Amino acid sequence: MSALVTDDRLGHRDRFFGTQRMKGTLTSLFKMDSARGMEIGAGFTPLCFELNQFIDLPDKKKEELFEPILSTMKKLGRLADATDRYLELEKTKMEHLVKRHESDTSSVQVSHQDSSTELEGAVDDVISNSKAAQDAVVKLLRPLWNINLTTYGDAGLQVSKSLKRNVPQGSQSNVEKLIKLIEASESWFRKLRDIRTKTEHMGATIITPLGVTTVNGKLHKQYPKVENQILGSEFVDIVYNNVFCFLQDFIVLSLSSRFFGGLIPVVTNDEKGTKRKFGVAIAKVE
Repeated sequence: MSALVTDDRLGHRDRFFGTQRMKGTLTSLFKMDSARGMEIGAGFTPLCFELNQFIDLPDKKKEELFEPILSTMKKLGRLADATDRYLELEKTKMEHLVKRHESDTSSVQVSHQDSSTELEGAVDDVISNSKAAQDAVVKLLRPLWNINLTTYGDAGLQVSKSLKRNVPQGSQSNVEKLIKLIEASESWFRKLRDIRTKTEHMGATIITPLGVTTVNGKLHKQYPKVENQILGSEFVDIVYNNVFCFLQDFIVLSLSSRFFGGLIPVVTNDEKGTKRKFGVAIAKVE
């Protein structure tokens, strides 16, 4: 299984997958040529190829299964783009702020800040795209268990309740791991929802400004923090990695709940720090 790191500042798990860098058909289809795009292609393309090879279903039924998976992958690609945009914007703005600061010789102790809304908007995009990816993946439950959900409601609790209510009693053991995944992820998805609510509905500012200060001839950089707790760059990276891992787990556990228990995640290399290369294998369950 994947490495597990907890970040108490966000109140949730922080898990990171590394995946093989491969230019698969699905990566090319969605034009995801960034490093994160390649990571997504590597994480989802083999899964779809394996499904197509091992699951013996009519083409129409396969299409019903693949459609939400491909939609999820596309939404995850947009989340990856939003994450990269934030990181690039923060870098560019800091460079400009430093130049402005260094050109100001009015005082030996002077500060400059960038309080524009661009960085906050970039964080909003990351959170919004993470929600869109969650909303896409729940649609996989319709062809599997005839559960028709349009959103990943109530930070996932609506999804777990629907599984408990609609999956036949004799098959509840099949969805037990999926339900545990959803309920274990509820706290950090709710945290994201609460941050999104603050910005979209309450107009609250969730990110501190960029700052540059010179004290006793030394330059000090202050990078933005989300809710004055965690660096914005760390926040968007954690959100991307958490959602990436969650979506892979959700898809694997959903499919195995209906078809067979042998669709399992496997580590394909030795652990290096918090990163592992990750794949999916078809295996007989003893």
